[in-house]
Amino acid sequence: MNHKRVILLLVFFCLLVVNALGYAQSIMYVPFDNRPVSLDYVVDTVAKGGFEILVPPEDYLANRTKSANPDILWQWIFEHANETDAIVVSADALIYGGLVSSRTHNLDENVLLARIKNFEKLKELNPTARIYVFSTIMRSPHASSGGVEPPYYEIYGPAIFEINALQDKLELQGLKPQEEQKLNELIAAVPTAALNDWYERRTKNFKVNVELIHEAKKERFAYLLMGRDDASTYSRSHQESRWLSKSTVGLSASKYLSFPGADQLGMVLLARASNDLMFRIPSMAVKYTQGVGEKTIPSYEDVQIGQTVRNHIIAVGGVPLLSEKMADMILAVHTPVDGWTREAGGGANRSEANPETIAFVKEIQSYLLANKKVAVADIAFANGSDNSFMYEITKNKIVPKLESYSGWNTASNTIGYTIGQAVFAQNMTIQNKNSLLAIRLVDDWAYQANIRSVLLSDVLVPQGHSDVQLNEITPKLVVETKKQMNEFAKQNIYWFPLQKIEVSFPWNRMFEVGIKLH
Repeated sequence: MNHKRVILLLVFFCLLVVNALGYAQSIMYVPFDNRPVSLDYVVDTVAKGGFEILVPPEDYLANRTKSANPDILWQWIFEHANETDAIVVSADALIYGGLVSSRTHNLDENVLLARIKNFEKLKELNPTARIYVFSTIMRSPHASSGGVEPPYYEIYGPAIFEINALQDKLELQGLKPQEEQKLNELIAAVPTAALNDWYERRTKNFKVNVELIHEAKKERFAYLLMGRDDASTYSRSHQESRWLSKSTVGLSASKYLSFPGADQLGMVLLARASNDLMFRIPSMAVKYTQGVGEKTIPSYEDVQIGQTVRNHIIAVGGVPLLSEKMADMILAVHTPVDGWTREAGGGANRSEANPETIAFVKEIQSYLLANKKVAVADIAFANGSDNSFMYEITKNKIVPKLESYSGWNTASNTIGYTIGQAVFAQNMTIQNKNSLLAIRLVDDWAYQANIRSVLLSDVLVPQGHSDVQLNEITPKLVVETKKQMNEFAKQNIYWFPLQKIEVSFPWNRMFEVGIKLH
């Protein structure tokens, strides 16, 4: 009888797998907002990866000038809850109205906490669909402009950051007398109303995250991912993540994780949902450029990148391995030799490769020659690709052989995107995989690392124009950006046929660009 029961269970499991592989499964997705990295690029990846993806109408989502209405988003979710096999949602969108709104809202705490109860109703509407939720610990930037923080942050942001960095350090190891004096001087220099407003909003965010953790403990979620947006080694975000860890006792990494970054969280959880639906547990071996390597603490982050990378692999439902021989894939993480992730748009991002970069490219090439799958995360610089690394892998005709590539914004944004796209690439045609690679090269390498700084110096600065409110200069920027992207593509993306590049600035600022390739 026991043998028969085992056989029946195996047959049942096989039927489930066959069923999973036999039709296009559907994933519901509610992003932070309508930025390309939150919406268009993610939806394109999932669709090319063989899944149907159900998203709210774009005008339901937050954009640069307006927040989403969480109640309308919830209503849309309830109406479509039974049309999907998995549900991946941004708590920031469903509770505050978007990522930016989580930092700027004036909503009552009771309203925020009441919206969390909607997850119980969602579970009742579709008990079989797994729910994956991503949330953020409110960020602690060194400075900010362009209306993505409260107005006072443009003036007092650096002081507020330093106050909280010192308070975090005080709690961890104490302060020297001169540091205590500096802390008191900074507090006195910032208006009390501004500090109170900032702390009040952070307190609400903290309570919301505690409640989400409680929901995870009630088995309401298949996974809860908590991003630390714009954190630093000493910062309020770092401090609050430590406080939150007291509430997560009993939650394993198979149910909950927290790591730096925000914009990659949707991609990460969609990849996990796809792995769960397909009964896959991918294994990845991680390799770093010689030098500081996995001990690098990148800009805008608060822990060593080795820990962050391992946690991203676990978060997508994968297994990090030490040996590449048994791994399904190699994750090649290009780190700066000295561990300092400078800005990609700065003068340090040159085209001549150092010996360590050349050696790393040869190592990647050796894995490809051995028929190993390789995904690349380029984090040597923040906010764009490393020119020297990219020229080397282009010269050696490596790019179209990769599973994925990413090199944008923060290190964790890059890590999450390249792992997520590599997961979905396993179900893609070569044409679709390479189209995603091409977009990342045009965005991360061409625009972020090179074209953006040229436009700033040659177009915006001479006219005294703001880079966070483009307005009337947008048409000129679109024309010039397309021109430079086409020139770049002819030289560096010759392996992918491009007839047309469409460019937009969807948030009316230089920081990000929308790209469509034809």
